Amino acid sequence: MKPALFVALFVTFLSGTIARAQEQVVHDVWLDVDCATGIGEIDDGLMLIQAFHSPELNIRGVSSVFGNTRQPYAHNLAHNIVSTFGPAGMKVHLGAASGEDFGVENDAVRAMAAALAESPMVIAAVGPVTNVGTLVKLHPELHGRIQSIIVVAGRRPGQRFITTEQSKKTFPRDFNFESDVPAMQAILDTDIPLVLAPWEVSSKVWITREDIASLRSRGETGAFLYATSHHWLERWEELRGISAFNPYDSLALGWLTHPRMMQWMKVDVAIEEGPDERATEAEQAAGATKPYLHVRASDSPRREAVYMHTPDERFKGVLMERLGGR
Repeated sequence: MKPALFVALFVTFLSGTIARAQEQVVHDVWLDVDCATGIGEIDDGLMLIQAFHSPELNIRGVSSVFGNTRQPYAHNLAHNIVSTFGPAGMKVHLGAASGEDFGVENDAVRAMAAALAESPMVIAAVGPVTNVGTLVKLHPELHGRIQSIIVVAGRRPGQRFITTEQSKKTFPRDFNFESDVPAMQAILDTDIPLVLAPWEVSSKVWITREDIASLRSRGETGAFLYATSHHWLERWEELRGISAFNPYDSLALGWLTHPRMMQWMKVDVAIEEGPDERATEAEQAAGATKPYLHVRASDSPRREAVYMHTPDERFKGVLMERLGGR
């Protein structure tokens, strides 16, 4: 073989090896979830199963929080999913039962603090951020060990949460944020890197009845999701007139597993008071307001965050593969 040809082949091989190594980055991550699979919203359960089938992730721990259902149910449901489909011996740590628990240390907060003391990690807070807000409030010495916090919340000013452009029905609120505003403020008061996986990015991915049916024969996880998703699809059909739903929390995890499939922008993020979109006309006339987690594109933000807004159309296919156990 000629030397020049050998060098060219070697460079090509080396470049490919480096590229593959770069693509195989593994993130240490803690999952803080408000599971309601089988009785309410199913996105946390989808995300847990997605996480267990994601080689890009090293799951350091799981904790439960109130949100989509009451804390005892959320905790038990998370325990059932983790014990059935997750790493052997992994425990779910009990967290906050309401926003009133903000600032009160619990098992979830203690477990996250202990994990951070061992080594840095990302925290994906996909329910109300009471546990994580308490962590950053009570343990400022650990801020530098939190690589980032991913939160399912946020919106642009004036943005309406609607299922389609033709729909007059809006989703009631930015649920995770509004469930514990002080905890979110505690996170904003730090300089910990923050990623927002808002309604905007998840609203562009739809899981249909046909998608769920396709999972039925694709292993134990697929069969489980098929059996526990019907009530949620029926609720969307009844309330929204759509035989499909958005897999909110799965997009948050997509930021770690497939960042190149997510369009995002650097934003300034702040909690601002504004007219209450849920108020009656009389209440609005009386000046009813509520807090909003607002973002604005900025090259020099006061409190910087990443705001995800558009997923690649290929992401749904990747998600369905992982929900099916591949």
